[in-house]
Order: sequence, then C-alpha cells, then structure tokens
Amino acid sequence: MVQHLIYCPLDKNLTETPHYFGEVANTLGISGFHCILMKIYRSFLLLYLFGFLSIASIFGQSLSLEEAIQKAKNNSPISKQVRSKFEAEQWRFKSNRAILKPQLAFSAQVPEFTRRINQVTQPDGSILFRPLSQNFSSGTLSLSQNLLATGGTLSLNSGLSRIDLFENQGNNPNYYWRSAPLFLSFSQPLFRINKIRWDWEQQKIGFDQATRIQLEQLEDLSISVTQKYFELLISEVQLNNSQYNVKSNDTIFRISQGRYGIGKIAENELLQVELGLMNARNSVERSKVNKLTSEKELRNLLGEYEKEGIILVNLPSGVPKPFLDPVKAQAEARENRSDFKALEMDENMSRMNLRSSQISRRFTADLNLSVGFNQTATDFNSAFKNLESQQSAFIGINVPLTNGGRNKAQVKQAEAELNATLENIKNRRNMIDIEVFNQVMQLRQLQASLEISAKADTIAQRRYEMAKSRYLIGKITITDLTIAQQEKDEALINYLQTLQQYWVSWYSLRKATLFDFLNGKKVTPE
Repeated sequence: MVQHLIYCPLDKNLTETPHYFGEVANTLGISGFHCILMKIYRSFLLLYLFGFLSIASIFGQSLSLEEAIQKAKNNSPISKQVRSKFEAEQWRFKSNRAILKPQLAFSAQVPEFTRRINQVTQPDGSILFRPLSQNFSSGTLSLSQNLLATGGTLSLNSGLSRIDLFENQGNNPNYYWRSAPLFLSFSQPLFRINKIRWDWEQQKIGFDQATRIQLEQLEDLSISVTQKYFELLISEVQLNNSQYNVKSNDTIFRISQGRYGIGKIAENELLQVELGLMNARNSVERSKVNKLTSEKELRNLLGEYEKEGIILVNLPSGVPKPFLDPVKAQAEARENRSDFKALEMDENMSRMNLRSSQISRRFTADLNLSVGFNQTATDFNSAFKNLESQQSAFIGINVPLTNGGRNKAQVKQAEAELNATLENIKNRRNMIDIEVFNQVMQLRQLQASLEISAKADTIAQRRYEMAKSRYLIGKITITDLTIAQQEKDEALINYLQTLQQYWVSWYSLRKATLFDFLNGKKVTPE
C-alpha cells in the first residue's frame, strides 16, 4: 500500500517507453533505428539514476522521522534554549532550598569614625557643648536556621566590638572592649501563617511545573520537526511526480504531434496537450524551490543549518496504532500536564491571601527570646573573663480595633477572588479534558482516513495508467487524461498530508498528556 507511493518516475516512464514508441512507430512509420535509440536512452537514464543515488548515499544524509526528532532534541537551538531555561529553574530551586539549611554569615563595621560637637544637658538643666571624637569597630559571626515546622528562626551569634575615645580627659583609658562570645536567640510569629513552609510548598510545585514545561516544549519541537520532515518529503514526492509528468506529457505531446500531422486529432487537442506539458514543467520549478526551502527549515530544526549536503527523508514504514482510551488520556493529562500545576499554584495563592486577610482581623503576636553572655573591659583578654549573663524576652502584640471596615472589605475581596479562581480552575480543567478528548477522537478518525486515502491513491494511480494507455490508442480525449492525471497527483499528496496530520496529531497527544501510549509509560526527562 505504501511502497508504490515512493516510486521512481524515471523507472516507471522507461518501463512503458517501448510500448509507447512501438505504437508511434506503427502509427507514423518510424524506422526500427529510432526504437534502438530509445533503448540506448533508457540505459543512459538508468545509469544516471544509479549514479545519483550513489552520490546521495555518500554525500547525503538519510534520516528517518524518529532519527530526525532525536537529532533535533540533541542539537537544535530550540532544544538547547529549552534546556538552558530549565537549568536556570534548577539553580533557582536549589537557591530557594538552601534557605532551609543553616546559614553562616559574618558582618563587620570597621571603622565607624565620628567627630562632632554634642549638646549635653547638665544636672542643673543647663546646656554645655562638648566635643566628641571616637571610632567604633565591631564584628559578628552568626549561624541561623529557619524552622520549617514553626516558621520561626533560631540563631547563634558571637560578637566583639571596640570603641576608641580621642577626646578623653583624665586618667581613664582611651578605649574599651565589649565581647559577646555566645548569644542564642529565637524569634517566632504567633497566630500567623507559616510563611516559610508556604513559600517552600510553592517552590516545589513551581519546580515540578518547570520540569513538565520542559517536556512539553520538547514535544512541541517533535511536532515542528514532524511538520517540516513531511513538508520536505511531500516536496520531494511532488518534484519526482512533476518530473514524471513532464516526461509522460512530453511523450504524449510527441505522439499527438504525429497524430496531428496525419489528421487524426484537431489543433485544439494538440494545444491542450502542449499546455499540459508547459504546466508540468512549471510544476517542476515550483517543486524545486519548495524542496530547497523545506530542506533549509528542517536543517535549522536539526541544528545543522550551516551544513551542506542532501537530506534524504523516508516515508515511515508504519504508524503507531495503539488502543486510545479518552478516559485514560484525560487522567494522564490531569496528572502530568504543567497547566494543572499552574492551577494548583493559583489556588494555593488565593487561599493564602484569604487566610492572611482573615488573620489581619484578629489578635497576632511575635515571640522573641535570647540568652547569652557578655563582658566589657579595657584590655582584650579581660573582655573574655568573668562573663556575665545576658537575657531578654518579649512578646509583641498586635490587636486591630477599628479601621473603618477595611479589614472586613479585604476579607470579602479575598473570598470573591478565591471563588473566581476556583471557577476558573474548574473551567480550565473542563477545557483541557475536552481538548484531550478531541485529540484522541481526531487520532482515531485519522487512522481510518489514512487507510482510505492510501487506497484512493492506489486507485487513482491505476486509473491514470489505464487512462494513459487508452489515450495512446485513441479511446479517450486529452481532457479525460488530464483529469485522471490531476486526480492521481491530488490523491498522492492527499495521502501524504493525511500521514503528516496523523504523526502531528500523535505527537500533539503526547504533548497534551505527557504520556507515551505506544510504550504505555509517562514521558520523562531524558
């Protein structure tokens, strides 16, 4: 059913050449010498065809559809761009995940020099102006940990500072040290959303979405390669078919010239035959341009735009025809598609906004605890001796009383936005279900159309051969032959276009569900 589509017009024409020219010889009285020349001509063309195929096999590049898709995924600028974007998402995810790990930091202030005149109030209420000239230096080493379970922060600090007084009077030292070798603090929001855990959950969903977007974009690339692959294949077949039509029409034109010379046909029929020959030659030129354009577009997708040579594409020997269950496809789409992760993030965001608005109307607090040791001295070693304890604890309270109904309005706004988001999610899920269902049914329909169009192509091909034979013996008019030729060409292209639609639909379903129905497994990163 498929093999007759990729026929060689030269072979086909040459096979029929002895019959055609034998009839011409009988009709016009051509000598046997001309028939001998035609046999030589046929041998020359066979050698030419063999040489062309040999050169193409050496300098050309033969690709199956699967090989073209794999090469594009490996080398295409589009695939490299997709992977670079995903790599950026990976590093972003790692950066956000690092926030949950201990953070070690050192901060310093060296120096902080101050020189000015200060206004100093005396015990009797009078004011004196005293000059101030000092330098303050400090350093702090901090180890902190965000607590995912509670949303609080635990930190362990160690610090040292020194102040130098340049306007000191009397026998007092000119500098002081202050040490805090160990200082533990804890901060915990109360009656609020655990922002740390919520942000982390969103980051995990976002990274999962980015992974699926990468897979969908690579499936998009498969669709594009499939389209361009078949465009090149169709242009090659059209070129071969056009060249065959030129040779066939040229043969018919020469026979018609002989018939016109002996008065068997009218001039109008001869002109119609010549017009068909001119149209066939124009079709050859158009097909050459289409083939070159299609080849460049496919090369660009393969990441080989700068390379030279011939790309030889092959008609796929078969098509995947697994059983397609719409319910199974819809379930896989809901589980695998990036759209559903985006919808999940939207729902989480709306619920968080509502929760924050509700909390803003109620009592909230912040708990802060710290304990440690510190000391001060005029020399460095003494600043670490006889350490004194240092503690602090406080609870900050926030109680909203009234703000003219603003908080209530914010809650109502958040509720309405959540309802709108939920309805949008419901509608979007239904639309995706319909999209997947339509793609499954379209693929089923294309399976039947593929068989019908292949059979139609076979019938049209045989009909044309019969019409041509009948025309050569004068049983039908040139109009009937032209119609048969047009139907042959249309049936051939229709079959190839149906085959293209089938493969494009196949990869579109893979993208829509991120599921490989042929192997029965999910599409995963390579």
